[in-house]
Amino acid sequence: MNDKVIIFSGPSLSGIELDDMDQFEFRSPCSQGDVYLAVQDEPSAIAIIDGYFEGQPSVWHKEILYALSEGVHILGASSMGALRAAETHTFGMRGVGAIFEAYRDGEINDDDEVGLVHGPAELGSMPLSEPMVNVRATASIAGEKGALSTGQAAKLCEIAKAQFYKTRTWDTILDALESEADLGLDIVAFARWLTENAMDQKKADALELLSVLEATDFSKPFKADFEFVETEFWHRCRLIWEERTTPIRHENTTNAGDGYRLFDV
Repeated sequence: MNDKVIIFSGPSLSGIELDDMDQFEFRSPCSQGDVYLAVQDEPSAIAIIDGYFEGQPSVWHKEILYALSEGVHILGASSMGALRAAETHTFGMRGVGAIFEAYRDGEINDDDEVGLVHGPAELGSMPLSEPMVNVRATASIAGEKGALSTGQAAKLCEIAKAQFYKTRTWDTILDALESEADLGLDIVAFARWLTENAMDQKKADALELLSVLEATDFSKPFKADFEFVETEFWHRCRLIWEERTTPIRHENTTNAGDGYRLFDV
């Protein structure tokens, strides 16, 4: 084991310059098998931010338990990382950020809270829809700053939640709000407010995770307090994952030419 830290990220860090963080190894959003394969590179820690869940099988909880049992520290935040951390924190995966806490505490439960559609890695994995956690965070700030009343903020979240996560954007939300005449909301003024004040909770949590990684000493291996059971199904999956070549593992070439229909949580 060495001091390598592997981070699976994508749209949650879109627009952030990562070249200056050469102490980390950034990889594309993870799918099933990627955490297991990452463990074979003997990192001291693995951080999950973004991961696929629709077009490809999602990262498996058992991979996370395997990594922990091998002494690798596992952290998660923002998106798929927040989901998996909420589900496995009792085994030792460390969750970071408001989204993780909301899942852990049962304040939110659905995958669509963090689900979105985004562009290809070649274009910076730019988000093309709005995850519900960002809408909730923005509504909360709008209420605190007086841009929305309590009722208007609640209606905003209700309307956004009812929309299909792949097509949910601030434009579609504002269009729906405009038809709610009894809200008494000045849509034009609120749209202007959004331009300067909309909250990207996923990015905020991802950046918080990077700060935690920078400040944490991972020199001592993680000590799991559970027994990892290698089932027959686990062995079969390992064989499948191990057949992957390095370029396919790191470059997500299975999605080449199909980047605008990638879905991430």
